Amino acid sequence: MPTVTRQARLLDLACLLFILVGGAMGYAASVRLQEIGKLSYRHPGPRTESALTAADHARYLAYGGVAFVLLGCVIGAGGAIQGARRKTASAGNAVS
Repeated sequence: MPTVTRQARLLDLACLLFILVGGAMGYAASVRLQEIGKLSYRHPGPRTESALTAADHARYLAYGGVAFVLLGCVIGAGGAIQGARRKTASAGNAVS
């Protein structure tokens, strides 16, 4: 069984952080959209920003969250593939 390097653990931690930040961004966007959904004719919200503009900002926040989650997954998969290649290369050298 090969030893896990410090670099591999840091890569795993970075992937986890990307995924968690993306999830938090998605949750924040969901909460913001729920707040916008509660607005009505009698309670239209702040005059400085329209509901449509606020919804656009929440949508962009959600898109950013999805991008962070996908980036974390891609980096994690790349790290796993790199680790598997290293494992097969070290196994091939041990047989020789």
